[in-house]
Amino acid sequence: MKKFVKAVAYPTIPIIFVASVDEERVPLHDTMGLAVTDLEEKTGSETTVEAVPKEEGISFILEGKPMNDERRMSDIKAVAGEFMKESKQEAGLRIESNNYNIFSGSSDSGAAALVVALDEMFGTKFTRQRLAELGNRISESAIRSVFGGMNMYVVSGGNPNGLLLASETELKDLRIFAMGFNYETRVSAQEIFDMCKASPYWEMRMKRVPYWVKEIKEGLAQKDWKRVLSNAEENCANAHYLIESSGKRCRRKEMMLAVIDVEEIRASGLPVYWTAGGGRVINAITFEPYAERVLEELKKRGQKPIEYKVASGAKVVESK
Repeated sequence: MKKFVKAVAYPTIPIIFVASVDEERVPLHDTMGLAVTDLEEKTGSETTVEAVPKEEGISFILEGKPMNDERRMSDIKAVAGEFMKESKQEAGLRIESNNYNIFSGSSDSGAAALVVALDEMFGTKFTRQRLAELGNRISESAIRSVFGGMNMYVVSGGNPNGLLLASETELKDLRIFAMGFNYETRVSAQEIFDMCKASPYWEMRMKRVPYWVKEIKEGLAQKDWKRVLSNAEENCANAHYLIESSGKRCRRKEMMLAVIDVEEIRASGLPVYWTAGGGRVINAITFEPYAERVLEELKKRGQKPIEYKVASGAKVVESK
């Protein structure tokens, strides 16, 4: 058993948005995500796990403060227990997680870094699919950060399973311009889940998910980026319609203006598409050879995008 492990993971963009989850935080339909980081790979979550005497229990420090979310803390303890059970080793744990330059998806990347660190600490050698399942018990879309690249969480067959659809290398032609907005408040994930499920359009969305899955997977196989990204945008817009028609405004004024900018740039002839994440960011996604022109147009319209690239999966960076 290791005494100290540090792991990193990267935030995520929804490709097929998680619109609701069950009691175990498993999505109610198949989902897809894209892991991203800045060009210098400084945007991400760093989680350290230190073994301490068993009687000290499990503590979690997030951004320098003790975790005050009782449900999430309970989930963290339960997940850590799975690694102890498998390895037949017990210990107290001092966990600390910090996020760097993240607009959205920090709970995903923090959870992914944690399960990868625990796997290293206890020597359990779980599969990526198993790590994704455990990470999702802490954050409902942690699979995105566990796998990296573009990935999928399949629940439609009754046996949840994570898949890597395309690696960061295979997606190197994608260019992502993130436009973040410093809102003080946002609609919580649980509110989003509840409103989507209660919407009269929920069943229509559920029937549409298999079509989006098929279109995106076939687009990936053919490197037809327009097909991939247009379906990702349609999916995200649909999710926000369910939320916003239920009485909550997720995309505030500045975010809606960013959406309009992306759609008007596309109408001018440049292939660029948007997704939203975390209640505070609009991502404009395009591909070569159009990216520099898209970036120029965004700046002309007063946007201040930060460029991202597709990121790898969660990984251990220190172990002793």
